[in-house]
Formats: sequence, structure tokens, C-alpha cells
Amino acid sequence: MHNPSISRPNVPKSIIFGIIILCILPFLLNQLGLDFSTPGTPLEVTEILDWDSEKLTDALHLTLAGSFVHTLLEWTACCAAIVIVFLSLLNYTATGKPISPILGLALFFAGLMDAFHTLMANRLLDLAIDNPNLIPFTWVICRLFHALIMVFGVSILIVYSPDTDRKNQRKTLIFISIFSCIFGIIAYGIINFYASNHNLPETIFPNQIISRPWDVIPMLIFAFAGLVIYPKFYQQNPNVFTHSIVISVIPNIATQLYMAFGSSALFDNGFNIAHFLKIFAYLVPLIGLSSDYINSYRNQNRSLSIDLQRSWEFLNSLADQVLDSTRLTRPLQESGEQLESMVIQQVTATQEAVQTTQEISAVSEQLFSIVGEIEQAFTRIKNSGDSLSSKLGNIAQETTHLPQIINQINYIATQTKMLSLNASIEATKVGKEGTGFTVIANEIIKLAEQTSAITQEINPMIQGMQAAVNSGVKEMNKLNHLTIEEVNKLTAITQTIDRTIKMQRDGAYKIQESLKELSYASENASNYLRKTLDKTNDSLENLHQSVEQLQAEMLRLADRDKAF
Repeated sequence: MHNPSISRPNVPKSIIFGIIILCILPFLLNQLGLDFSTPGTPLEVTEILDWDSEKLTDALHLTLAGSFVHTLLEWTACCAAIVIVFLSLLNYTATGKPISPILGLALFFAGLMDAFHTLMANRLLDLAIDNPNLIPFTWVICRLFHALIMVFGVSILIVYSPDTDRKNQRKTLIFISIFSCIFGIIAYGIINFYASNHNLPETIFPNQIISRPWDVIPMLIFAFAGLVIYPKFYQQNPNVFTHSIVISVIPNIATQLYMAFGSSALFDNGFNIAHFLKIFAYLVPLIGLSSDYINSYRNQNRSLSIDLQRSWEFLNSLADQVLDSTRLTRPLQESGEQLESMVIQQVTATQEAVQTTQEISAVSEQLFSIVGEIEQAFTRIKNSGDSLSSKLGNIAQETTHLPQIINQINYIATQTKMLSLNASIEATKVGKEGTGFTVIANEIIKLAEQTSAITQEINPMIQGMQAAVNSGVKEMNKLNHLTIEEVNKLTAITQTIDRTIKMQRDGAYKIQESLKELSYASENASNYLRKTLDKTNDSLENLHQSVEQLQAEMLRLADRDKAF
């Protein structure tokens, strides 16, 4: 639904007033005595026998003047119909609305019927008879076809509302084309039928008020369409073309009025005026269609100009952003070069660190070897300590038997002393014979006493030695335990140092590889930034040229829009 308060596109009032004046002007000129008829001069057979060829040619042209004017007027209307259909198809390609091609096809087929009428009137088609009612009758058929095909086409557009569905638009276009062809075939069949019929109906009644009553029927159809159908169609689809269809009713009704009430013969005043006004009945839709096409072009041009303006602003903004990005890219490139230099220095330092790590690894391997030798020495010391401890244990074990031996010695010394005493006693009893034996017994007693004294002295020494051996065994066992613990600790520390050095060496290798990759990536990034900067500069130059061309095109379109 369209809001009636909003101004609708329509045919300018000056054109409407001009059409009304143009329709009334022939009547006013007739009242002033101006006649538009071209009756022609009839030829007398008895007179033309003595004429030369030039005079005969002139006489023939004068006789056929009405036919020439009729042909000129009809073909002008036909050409207008042809222009309408082509322009309507162009408008359809621009807007996508099927209203203009459907009505353009309807007007085209109406003009095509006028072309058949003209060909028959000029005897360019093969006719069976020469009937004086042929021209007025075919005129009525063509006008009736014109009125009906337009009413039919507009009614289809009102019912189907083709603007809502693209598929429905195409179906409607095919539908109206088929029915237009059917109407054309029917009309041509009627004309062809009556053209070959010797008894065509009488269409002209010179002595009546309505001299051509058959033309009243198309007039009534045009009037009904102009009062009911066309305005409703214009309200549903308000544009200049649909409004021109409404306005075209004025010259169509005027045409029928001049023909129905003012024409009583072929090529008379009313006949020529009616054919002349029929041209404007085609020209009014042509003007409306042209205006609609121009308006559509202007709207598209404005829309294109707006889009181009936005595109131009966007390109300018994009160019500024690219320039800003370029300005940011230069420090980025310098940072990339600095990063590349730093990475190279870091790679060199890392290589030195790797070399140092390798040297440390070699030293650590030597240290690990020395520690292994120390561990072996400690192991040997442990083994020697174990052996010494075992021997001391054996000595301590053996010293446990010394007191028993000393006791046995003391016991033997005591028994010896006792035996010596007994022997001395027995020697005393013997007398002088036992004196020598007594001396020996005394010496044995002394020896036994010395042995007993010595054993008494040896006993503390043996006990001290036994205590010292036991203490040595204990200390040696402690030394062995400490040696084992230290060897284990040293082994663990050595293994930890070895693992740490290996990890440092592996980490140094990884750092070296990473720095190499970083150096390669930094070099690539620097090269990429350099190439990107060059390409950006080239793109900015091309973009600047494109923006200038776009601005020139916008100015050209604006000038052309002003020209319209």
C-alpha cells in the first residue's frame, strides 16, 4: 500500500496540458476554417490518354496523396510502438520489473496490427477483393484490439502483482506474450477473413450524427480503462510509465471521437486528425517510459555515485592505513635487522659457550676418570683394611690362647720349683753325695722363680697387646664403613656432575640449533619485510592512480547526471 500523502511520480503537468491542447487544437482550427483532409483528385481515363509520363506521375501522386498521408501516419505510430517495446526491454534489464515489457509488448502487438492494417490499405498483401469498406473495417478491428490488449495486460498485472516474485514475473511475462500473440493471430485472422469476404459490414454512415458507430466501442473501452482500470493500476504501481498509460487515454478517446463523429469518408479531415492523434496515443507511453528509464538511470547513477564516493573514501582511508602501516613497517624492518644482528651475536656467543661446554665436558670426563681411579683406590684401601682387620682379628683370636700358655708355664714353673725343693730335701738327706744335686735343684728353683716372674711381666703386656689389637680391629672396621660411605657419596656426586654436564652440553647444542633457526627465521623475516615494503610502495602508487581515475569517473558521472 502506498501512502497518498507522499507525492507519486507522474507525467509532468505541462505535458498533460500540452496533450489536451493538442487534442482540442484540430477542432479549433477546423472552426477557423482549416481543413486537414487529403481527398485526392480522381483520374478520368479519357483525359490521361493524352498526358505525358511526368504529368501522369504527378496526377497519380495527387490521386494517392491521401493514401500516402495515411501510410505515413500509420507507420509513424508503428515505429513508436517498436521503439516502446525495445525501450521497455531495456528498462526491464535495468530495473528487473516486468511491468514495462508486458505493457510494451501489448503496445507492440497493437502497433503490429496497425502495420497489418497499413499493408492491407496499400494493397501490399494479397487480397481477393477490392472492397471500399476494407480500410475502415480493419481500422476498427485494430483499435478494438488495441483497447482490449491494453485492458487485458493491465488487468493481468493488477491481479498477479508481479513485482513480489521474480519467478512469477517471468511466468507473467511469458503468459502475456502468449496471449498477445493469440490476440494478434485472432485479429489478423479476422482481418484476413473479412478481407477475402465480398460482404464486409458497413462501418461509415455519412448522414448520421455518429458517422462511424463502430468506433464508439473502442472509445467506451478506453473510457472505462481510463476511469477504472488504469488509475487502479497506477495506484498499485506508481511510476511515470504507468501514469502515462492513464494519460494515453486522452489521445485515444480523442482519436475515437474524431473518427466516430468527424469522419465520413476515407482521408477526410476527421480521418487524418484521428490518425495523427493515434501517434500521440503511442508517444505518450513512450514519453512516460523514457522518463521512467531516465529516472531509473538517474537513481542508479546516484546510487553508483554514492557507492563510488564511499569506495573513494574507503580507498583513501585504506591508502592512509597502508601508509601508516608502511611507516610502522620501516621501524619493524630496522628492528628485524637489529634482531638479526643480535641473533648472530648470540649465535657466536652460544658457539663459544658450546665450545666451553665441550671443554668442560672433556675435563669432567677426565675428572670422572680420576674419580673412578680414586674410587678404585678407596676400594683397594677397603679391601686392604678388610684384610688387615681380618688378620688383626686372627691375631686377637690367637692372643686369647696366650694366658692359657702363661698359666701352663706358671704351673710348670711351680711344679718345677716344688720338684726342686723336694729334690733339695732329698739331697740333704743323702749328705755330701747329694750336694751337687742340691746346687742343681737350687738353680732350677731360681730358674722357675725367674720364669714365674717373667710370666707375670708378660701377662700385662699380652693383655695390653690384646686390647690394642681389639681396638685396631674396631677402628679398622670403622674406617672401612667410612670408606664405603665416602666412596658411595663420591660416586653419587660424580654421577650427578656427569649428568649435569651432559644436560648442559645437550642444552647448549639445542640452544645452538634454536639460535641457528632463529637466525634463519630472522633473516627471512627481514627479507620478507623488505620485499613487503617494496610491494606496498608499488601498491600504494597503483592505488593512488586508481583513486585518481575513480575520482575522474565520479566527476564524469556527476556531469552526465547533471546533463540529464
